[in-house]
Amino acid sequence: MTRASRANTKGPTRRNSKVATRAARFAWPEMRSQLAAIVEHSNDAIFSRTFDGIVTTWNAAAERIFGFTAAEIVGRSSRVLLPQGKRDDFRKLVARIRRGEVVEHYETERLRKDGQRIHVSLTLSPVRDSRRHLIGFSTIARDVTDERRMKELIARREHQLQDLFDEASVGLALIAKEGTILRTNQAFLDIVGRPADGVNGHALVELHADAMAAETLLKQLASRQTLHNVPTELRASDGQTRPVLVDANALWEDGNFVHSRWFVRDISRRKQLERELLELSDRERRGFAQELHDGLGQQLGGIAYLGNVLREKLAERGAGEASDAERIFNLVREAIEHTRRISRGLSPIRPEPEGLVLALRELAHQTTELFRVRCRLQCRKPVPVEDSVLAGHLFRIAQEAVSNALKHGKPHHITIRLGRVRNHFKLVVADDGKGIGTLSPTRQGLGLHIMQYRAGLIQGTVTVQPRRGGGTEVICTAPASEAKSRKRSR
Repeated sequence: MTRASRANTKGPTRRNSKVATRAARFAWPEMRSQLAAIVEHSNDAIFSRTFDGIVTTWNAAAERIFGFTAAEIVGRSSRVLLPQGKRDDFRKLVARIRRGEVVEHYETERLRKDGQRIHVSLTLSPVRDSRRHLIGFSTIARDVTDERRMKELIARREHQLQDLFDEASVGLALIAKEGTILRTNQAFLDIVGRPADGVNGHALVELHADAMAAETLLKQLASRQTLHNVPTELRASDGQTRPVLVDANALWEDGNFVHSRWFVRDISRRKQLERELLELSDRERRGFAQELHDGLGQQLGGIAYLGNVLREKLAERGAGEASDAERIFNLVREAIEHTRRISRGLSPIRPEPEGLVLALRELAHQTTELFRVRCRLQCRKPVPVEDSVLAGHLFRIAQEAVSNALKHGKPHHITIRLGRVRNHFKLVVADDGKGIGTLSPTRQGLGLHIMQYRAGLIQGTVTVQPRRGGGTEVICTAPASEAKSRKRSR
């Protein structure tokens, strides 16, 4: 390449460089003006200092946040902004800047002109001259006092809620839609007798005595139903079941199921006391029945005997008072029969395995005689019930079901069926009356509650449903093994 050609090649490059330099020279003042406007109108305090802490620039937001005007602070030490106890921290920050570091979002406290402490978030950056020498640092300060107070308030509220959750006397649990236990409090852990890691993260069905019942409750919550005083059972670590009452509802956000909130009350002690009270009442009733039969019945029997002797003597003499004596004798006989009926009503079950079947047969006979409604017992093969408590509850449930049928159904026929299916007793009272339709919780009367209560005491269930062909069926099932467990517990 010739010298001329090289000169021609360099010429345009030099000219372009000069043009770029002149353009930059004209553009730089405009850029500085724009940057100054941004700094001045920023909502954050922006100011610069030397490494000695002398303030060199101060924007309008700094005046608003710290209360010092630019005339009051520019040229002065920035130590007036440091609360007592923060100077060592500040020196450490300056040391980092001297090493060329940038400090971002450092939260600390600073002082206003009026002495008020405020929380600020600082971003500190080194400032260099045209030769790239460090000459100081810039500060961007954002007032986060309100934000900090709000965070502290939220933290306090969360702590209070956490404390309320943990220390509540009722068992609390958060459960996911699919049934995973997310969180529990100590009262819930005490009910199931397990540590937190043995419950949280596990499926509810693992703790529930009846997996199908647990799935049903979860489905009800997923369909936006609310559970209130639902009796169910949880399985403790020792294998025993704990009767509980559950109140639960679901938390929804934007139509999405977040979790369900369960409030669980252990009613084991209450159930035990209720069972003991009912058993005590039954014992007193049986004792009273025995007293009627053996005490009053015997006395009336003696009176009847003497009355009959007196009647015969008067008749032999041809005395007119013989008819009065016969009337007295007949009244005493009626009193004896009435006493026997009362005694049987108070204690209808004889203390023998077949006592329940005999009592149900007597119930059917009395219903037919007194109410002119055909009532019969169907029991194809012997169903011995050795536990007297279990037999007593089953009889009272049958008695209440028959009473409800007579009162509400107006039937012509009532059938009582007793049987045993594997390890469960099954009692059915069916009638051909007008039926009950669908039973809502508000339509469940006292009689149904009593039956359900008695069934609960023997770990059984009672369902009331329409009978095929018309009428109503009351079905009670109870585990036969419960009798053995009750005997061991007494």
